[in-house]
Amino acid sequence: MAVVMIDLTNIHQIATQPCVLALGFFDGVHRGHQHVIQTARQMAQQRHLPLAVMTFDRHASTLFSDRPFDYLTTLDQKATLMAELGVQTLYVARFTREFAALTPQAFVDQFLLTLQVQVVVCGFDYTFGQFGAAGVETLETLGQGHVETRVVAALQADHEKISSTRIRQLRQAGRFEKAERLLGHPLTLNQQIVAG
Repeated sequence: MAVVMIDLTNIHQIATQPCVLALGFFDGVHRGHQHVIQTARQMAQQRHLPLAVMTFDRHASTLFSDRPFDYLTTLDQKATLMAELGVQTLYVARFTREFAALTPQAFVDQFLLTLQVQVVVCGFDYTFGQFGAAGVETLETLGQGHVETRVVAALQADHEKISSTRIRQLRQAGRFEKAERLLGHPLTLNQQIVAG
């Protein structure tokens, strides 16, 4: 699997080909994320196109706060899990202030169209654009005639949505077995080791 770092300065120099793209932050690459990526993989196979994923180098909250974010997976761990799911190219967008300020139209034009995305697949709660103000309905509208949008419904376990937030809460509570059930793979502990 190729891992390609992208931002506003290099996006137009990236060598691309038409693809199906799963879009999201995918922290933990949990069962709900896997469902999104598997849906994208099925569409890629049907259309004889490569499967790509776009994620981000950090959580949006870290751009506007000094508080550390409690990640479920490092970028390297995320890439390993993506490769196991059959992803051929992982685009990692650098989440900068300039990227955060993009309008929804600019995101579609400068990223999705530049990467030759034929079909974009995302979860029902995906947001993008400045302040994350645009949702999947906006993505469908802006992509009309250029990019087909496939929205994946929430995956539930025990009558609750499987989410990274829920898994973090389970991990913090020491309920590792249940957290792993929602992840669909072993839990990794990314703790900083302090001498003494």
